[in-house]
Parts: sequence; C-alpha cells; structure tokens
Amino acid sequence: MFHRLLFTRSAFVLMLAILAGLVSTWAAREHIQGRLALLEARARVPEVQRVVAAMNLPAGTRIDTSHLAVRSYPASLVPSDSLQGDDWHRLEGRVLHSALAAGDMVLPVHVRAPDVAAFSTRLLNGRRAITMPVDAINSVSGLLQPGDLIDLYVSFEYRRRRLTAPLLQGVRVLATGTSTETAQAAVAGGAGGGGYSSVTLDVTPEDAVKLVAARESGRITAVLRPPRDDAASTKASRGDLASLLGLNQASPPPAARKIPVLYGNTAIRTVPRLQRPPAQGPQPSGVFDLPYLPELSHAWARIED
Repeated sequence: MFHRLLFTRSAFVLMLAILAGLVSTWAAREHIQGRLALLEARARVPEVQRVVAAMNLPAGTRIDTSHLAVRSYPASLVPSDSLQGDDWHRLEGRVLHSALAAGDMVLPVHVRAPDVAAFSTRLLNGRRAITMPVDAINSVSGLLQPGDLIDLYVSFEYRRRRLTAPLLQGVRVLATGTSTETAQAAVAGGAGGGGYSSVTLDVTPEDAVKLVAARESGRITAVLRPPRDDAASTKASRGDLASLLGLNQASPPPAARKIPVLYGNTAIRTVPRLQRPPAQGPQPSGVFDLPYLPELSHAWARIED
C-alpha cells in the first residue's frame, strides 16, 4: 500500500514537471517569435522604383529605351530629383554628358537636350528668312501654320488713287512665332492655330526688299494658297470701291437750253448752249490685269522634303 502511494505521488510530480516544461517551452517560443516579428518590422522600410542605367553608358550616349531599367530602392535613400519607374520617357532622346555604370540611377542632371541645328541651316542657298509682325500682315485670323503657302497683296496710294496689287505669290511660311515645322512634328497631332505675334517667311533677297518697302508705304494682306496650286495671278484693282464694283456709270448730260443774248441795237435772239461731249459709256471696272506675269516666290520643285 505504501509503495502504491509512493508511485502515485511520483507520477503526479513527473506529470506536473512535464506540464511545466511544456508551458515554459511554449512561452519561450511565443516570446522569441514576438521579438523576431518586432525586429523584422523595425528592419522593414518602404521601397520605391527608380530609373537606372541598364548597362555601362559612355558620355554622349543618346538615350533610348534599351539603355534604361528599373530598380527598387529604400524610399528614404533616393535623391529628391530621381525619376520614378514610369517616368523613363522623360529621358528618351536626351544625351548623357557624364558616363554611367550599369545600375547607376539616371538623374535629370546627367542628361541634356540634343544639339539643335541653327534655324538658318533650313534655308536653301539664295533664300532669306524675314520676320514680319502680325500687325503688319493680316495672318488669316491666326490660322497660318509653318509650311503653309500664302500670297501677299499690298494696298497703297499712287497718284491720288488707291491701288491693290499682288506683291509676292507662293511664299512659304517658315515659322509662326517660335513654332516651326520641326517643333510641330514633335507634338502629337501637330498643333496649329493662333497664339503668335510674328510670321517668318522664306523669300529671295529681292523679295525681302519689297516686303520692307511695302510695310513702310502700304498695307499688306496675306491670302492662304493651296499647297499644290502653282498658278500666278495677274489681277489687281484701282480706284475706289465704286470703281471696283463697276458702279461708276457715266450720268447722261442735262438737256441743252437756249440762252438769250442781249444786244443794244438788235432784237433779242438765242444761241445754243455749248454742248458736252457725248458720254463714252461706263467707265472701266476697277479690276485690271497686270502687264506682266508675276513669278512665284518659292521654287516649287524644292519645297518637297
């Protein structure tokens, strides 16, 4: 009986020790896992994607999509002017002015705009570019675009009569304000419309002299021309609006009346009144043809790109 009681007490103590060990093990495990989670949370930082060089890039490289890649960086370590992963297009077409190794972050400070040829290189030999303010040229309500062809008419006073005649025909527009054909091609859809204060034209040196003189002495008006129309116009106008519309019809002379003549020693007699010359019919219209055929300002065979 004593041995049975001793065995029972020993078994109970053993079971209690085993249970305490299990509880201690579980508590230690939970404590360790909690500490690990805390340390991992403290070590974890937010990351962002930035544009980097996909390969070694020497200075002078004109960047395209094959030169760029995206890499993750800790958010707290990236430069303030670094480019996000979806901003790579801001670097496309630009030129590196300093070498970069593969994996280096590409910053805006590393690149520059490509060299642009001088505007004068777009002119053919023997041609000149002249810029006229839009207050001197009626620019078709701001609808002119680089590459358009226009005719220029000048209105001026000559021998007390108003004349309007073609000044230049087939003149190519090089630029409206600072917008050129190259600049418009870089913009999707080719922006057009107003928003400029000057027009730059492609002319010969002689035409440039005519434009300067016409601006000083008359009023210049631009007329838009179809791109394939190579016919020159000889039409001009003279006189006032009535002449232009053919309304200056000669009025019939008044009926002749006999005028009495008094002499001191003779009876009163009458003599016929001096007659006006017969009317010559209606005056010619204000529209007439120039005595010469104007040449087109631009060489049509050379405007094709």
